[in-house]
Formats: sequence, C-alpha cells, structure tokens
Amino acid sequence: MFALVPTRQMRLAPAAPDDVSAALAALRAEVGLPAMFPQDVLEEARTAVGKDFSAGRKDRRDIEFVTIDPPGSKDLDQAVHVEQSGEGYVVHYAIADLGAFVTPGGALDAEVRKRGMTVYGPDARTPLHPKVLSEGAASLLPEENRPAVLWTVTLDARAIITGASLERVVVRSRERLTYAEVQSSLDAGTASESLQLLADVGRLRQSLEAARGGVSLEVPEQEVECREDGTFTLSFRRNLPVEEWNAQISLLTGIVAAHLMRQAGVGILRTLPEADPRDLARLHRTARALRIEWPDDVPYSRLVPTLESRIPEHAAFLNEAVTLFRGAGYVAFGMPGPDGAVVPPPENTRHAAIAADYAHVTAPLRRLVDRYATEVCLAIHAGTPVPAWVLEAMPALPAVMAETGRRASSFERECVDIVEASLLADRLGEEFDGVVVDIDDPDKEVQRGQVVLRDPAVRARVVGPRLPLGDEVRVTLAEADVAERRVTFTLGGRPVDPVAGRSAVPERAGRRPSAARRPSSGTGRRSAAPAPFATPGDGPVPAHGTVVRPERELEAAGSPEPPPRPEPSPSPQPRPTPRPQPRPTPGPQPRPTPGPRPTPPPQPQPRPQPQPQPQPESVPEPRAGAGLATPDLPRRRYDLGYPPMSRPVRPQVRDEMPLSEPWPRHAPTAGAPSRPVPEVQAGVHPDVVQEADYSIVSSLELPVVVAADLLAVEGRASHEYRY
Repeated sequence: MFALVPTRQMRLAPAAPDDVSAALAALRAEVGLPAMFPQDVLEEARTAVGKDFSAGRKDRRDIEFVTIDPPGSKDLDQAVHVEQSGEGYVVHYAIADLGAFVTPGGALDAEVRKRGMTVYGPDARTPLHPKVLSEGAASLLPEENRPAVLWTVTLDARAIITGASLERVVVRSRERLTYAEVQSSLDAGTASESLQLLADVGRLRQSLEAARGGVSLEVPEQEVECREDGTFTLSFRRNLPVEEWNAQISLLTGIVAAHLMRQAGVGILRTLPEADPRDLARLHRTARALRIEWPDDVPYSRLVPTLESRIPEHAAFLNEAVTLFRGAGYVAFGMPGPDGAVVPPPENTRHAAIAADYAHVTAPLRRLVDRYATEVCLAIHAGTPVPAWVLEAMPALPAVMAETGRRASSFERECVDIVEASLLADRLGEEFDGVVVDIDDPDKEVQRGQVVLRDPAVRARVVGPRLPLGDEVRVTLAEADVAERRVTFTLGGRPVDPVAGRSAVPERAGRRPSAARRPSSGTGRRSAAPAPFATPGDGPVPAHGTVVRPERELEAAGSPEPPPRPEPSPSPQPRPTPRPQPRPTPGPQPRPTPGPRPTPPPQPQPRPQPQPQPQPESVPEPRAGAGLATPDLPRRRYDLGYPPMSRPVRPQVRDEMPLSEPWPRHAPTAGAPSRPVPEVQAGVHPDVVQEADYSIVSSLELPVVVAADLLAVEGRASHEYRY
C-alpha cells in the first residue's frame, strides 16, 4: 500500500544531549509540570491495585480483543474487536475503566485533577496517573484480566449507526499489536477477520465523513524521537492507513457518547465554534496569492482533500487552513449552577470541525475528562442518577482542561524548538533549501515568517525582505540557541527555479546531502503544520519518546493575511501540468442522477457530478495536489518517491434517510449469516451518501431522532485524544 523510503536519521553531536537535558529540565520547571507523584498518591494507587474489580461486572473475556498502539506503548486505553452480523457490523470497543481504581475525593483523585492530561516529552513523559495504574493494573495489557467499559455499537452494511450500548465488564486482550504490524498483515492478506473488518468499517466511515463535508486536514507530523543511546532524531511522517481506520472507531464512540448525553440533558462535550467569515475571506485571499483555484461556490471541506502537502503552495495553504477553526473547549451542563438551578445545555454544542456533537470518552488513562464523561454515560444508560461527585466536579472541568491543555501545548512546542536548535547548533552559516509556509507581517519591508526545511526536518523562523509565501527558497542559518529554544534563518540566495525544481544557487562545497526520512508516530500526538517533505512511515515510535509540534492546530490563533504575490515571469521552457479530468463516482450499480446537469464552462471548475457509469475495477488517483483546478503553471515540488495520500471522493448528498423501525439496544447475536465485505478502494465512494441520526435505546427509552449531517467525525488516527 505504501512504498517505504529508506531514511538517514540525524543524531545530535555526542555532547549535545547534556545541553538538551538541561534545557528540557528548565522548560519543565518553567511551565510547571509536576516532577513526581506525592507519596500518599502512590500509596493509594498501590492499594487500589489489590482491589477485587470483578464484582458486579459482566464477564466478556470471550471477546477476542486486541490493542493497536505504537511499539513500546504500555498505557493502553482501548481494545477493539469487529465482527459481521447479517448485513452489518458489530463494533466492540473496550475502554480502560479508571473508576475501578480512583476513589472520588481521595489523594489520587485530587492529583489527577491538577495534572489534567499526560504530557509527552522527547526524553520522558509526565503521566496523568501513576505508572502502577497507567502502565499496569488499569492498562489493557495482553493476557491480563482487566476492568473496562465496553461500548457495543451496531452498524448497517454502510457503517451507519443502528444501535449502541455500554456496560462495565471484565475483558482480556489477546494481543498487543503495533500500527505497522497491522498494516503489514492487512497488505499481505494475513490479518485476522476482525482486523479486516476494522479496515472495512474504517474506510466506510471515512467515506461517510467525506459525504457530509467533514473537515479534516491530513498533514504530516513533525516528531522528535529519543533513541536508546540518548540521542534524538527529527523527522516528518504521515499516518499509515490503519491509523486512520482505527481512529474512526474512537471517533464513532465519542459521537455516540455525545448524543447520549445531549439527549439526557446532562454531560460534558467537546466543542469548537464555527469559522469566522473573516477568516474564510482571508483564506480565500491566501488561495489567490498561492494560485490555488477555489471557486466561491465550493465549500472549504471539499477543497482541502484535493490538496497535497508535498507541493509547496499547498503546504503553505494548509498551514493557514489549520487556523480556520479555533477556540476548542468543553461545555458542561445538567449539573447545579451557582444559584442552585440546573445548568441547561447550550443551544449549539456541535463541534464545527466534525459537524456533530462530540465527547471525549476513549482515553481515560491520558485525559482527565474522559473518566467523568464515561461515568455520566454509564448512569444515563443504566437509568440511574449521575453520581454526585461527578456533578460536583463538572463545573470546573472545562477550565481545568483548558489550562492543562495550554501547558501541554507550550511544553511540547518548545521541546521541538530545543531539539531543532541542538541539531543545528554546529551548522551556523550553512545554507538549506526550504519552503516559506507562513508570513507574520506581510506589510513590512523586512518580514518574519516560517520556513520548513527538507533536511533536517525543521520548521523555524525566517527573516528576510518580501518573503515569497509558498515558494522554495535558499535560507541561511543565522541562530541556533538551545538555551533560548530558538532557531532563526535569513533569506539567502534566490527562490528555487520552478521548472528545474531546485535552487538557482549552486550547491555549496561540503554541504550535507538531503535524504528522505521514514519517520514515525505515537498514540495521542498532534499533527504539526504541513510540511512538503514528509514520507509515509513504517510504524509509530514508543509513546515515551515522541513529541510533535502542536502549533497551528485547529485551536491555534490565525495568522495575518498574506499579500497577493505578483505572477512569476514565464520560464524559458515551462512544463505545463494537465488539468485534472473529472472522474465518475463509482458505486455497486449505476444510478440515475436527479435533474439535468448544466454543461460546464471550458475554464477550470469544481469537479461536476458525472452521469452514472458502471463501476470500474480501479479508479486512478488524481494527480497529487491538483486542487479543484490547476492553472497551467510550472509545478514546484520535491518528488521523494512516496505515493499521494488516499482520500475518498465526496459524492453528491441525497436527502436524509428516515428510520423505518426502532433500533435494537444490543447487537445481533453472533453466528448470523455473513456476506461479502464491501470494497471501498482509495478514491472510490460506496453507494451511501448520507447518514441519519441515531438513538441509544436504553432503560430511559430515549426517542429516536432523525437528523441530517450528524455523524461527521473529527480527529486523526493517533491524535484523537487531543482534539
């Protein structure tokens, strides 16, 4: 599926790790990360390990769960098993149950409320819970009996939700797998039936997301890895397909949980406001400056999947696009307010990036709010009152998560700065090829911006006159200060020749050669700003040794509007790029397109919906970075030999599909007749375009509600616990 590219890892000089360690220690003290757990907290955690957690729990050790995580991970929140039932699927998702170990109001409870979330550094991590729990008794380690909350979600043949339930159980994971192992077995055709069904469900859910216009930026990550010998590496990477498919299960569960709480009128949801129209206007101006075709009638969610981050102009656009949505947070409702009255749910609790209500319930070992949201869902589903200790804590949770989230983001961002400075400390005065992806002050003669290098994998400040946004440039390293956590480049040489694809400045004698990298990722890390040089990885790295740059995520502040750039002078021998041709949206059978279609004008336009045709055996991938329409301009791109990312085509959306009968509370029994697994290839959308709302039929007999556009999903594979 992916062509793996050999890589040369860059390491720090032998003396550098001491400087890095000192800088990291100073940073931890500066941001206020706790160094150790207090003794009374550790004692309480050790006592909790000896408790009998089986009482009152259903025994579900018969389900053959597996965990899928980065290699070396021990804090395993989730175990999954997928099976077929009739024409649909049954997803079993076991989540570590901290309720079996944390006593409300105890010393451990108070400590984790201060910490908020696990914070990852390149040399170590600051865990939310003591390791005796997070990497021991509470972790879903293989061949160990563990307490868990089991979510059972039933889906139809198109992966549309038809029912859900949750309960406290005892589970026993069969195997701890890595993303690379699962991807390899899927590619070789040797994966278990459950893993093959996981891939099928993941692809179907991705297609449904595209059909509803869900906004997701698939961009590479910038990572720091701490190796066994104490040295560090920096790299860019992309997620493996299985990381995306596995994430769909977590996101599916979060949407089910949010719907349950919204229906009951009590809970805590993850929210994100709609994009400001002024930011959309700014992004349109950025697209024009970068010569990216974006017609006014084409929504942002349709444009983004057509872009390819390895093309410099597109990398710069995606860098601005991640700032479109900002202000993510949490909202709690249904508990007594300061005046004693019950706090009603806000009118709009939807997460704008996923166009749905959404909740965090799948990472309780690493994120505080998940334990509380899970307790609310358990009480609602059982028809019992929400525990008083949960209601008492809910008003403060949004502020706690906001503060600890800012602290984690600051620490992780500056960790990358430290390692970047250390990698470059002995290379002052050297020149590097890079791409300008951001400009902070476009109206000034001397501008500041951000440049992304090919080798090493660095994103840093650049200063120069009239920085060319989206262009490849030659920059000179002017500053690399580990203690100050700062790297600065100056614009040197001339912009890279757009036709030759390389700098017009000759290679300097003795300059280190560039090399493609095979980077890796860990669970729970966030995407970095887009980099035009990332390669697909062959698997994640240990969770304790990975940090990615967290800036420019959906919650970051937007940057100033870039000015329009003058059109470049024609090249002596331009190489025009053919316009992308519209391609059919295949399905199992031809189906009529409602209404007549106007004839498109000859100039570039968004892809029209073609007349139905029989499904071909394969659909060619569109040229990477084509966008909706591409002017006949010379392309500037680095070709490192890796394939373009696979994305489903967004089909035409039909009317909502109402339900004909109530959905079952529990999954259909095992052993139901199987059916052929639907094939959903890259770029091919199944014959499903719309997903109805669902209801969880519990002891409260919640009503069935039908609404369009509910089940869009957010997040990216190994980053779901952050968003």
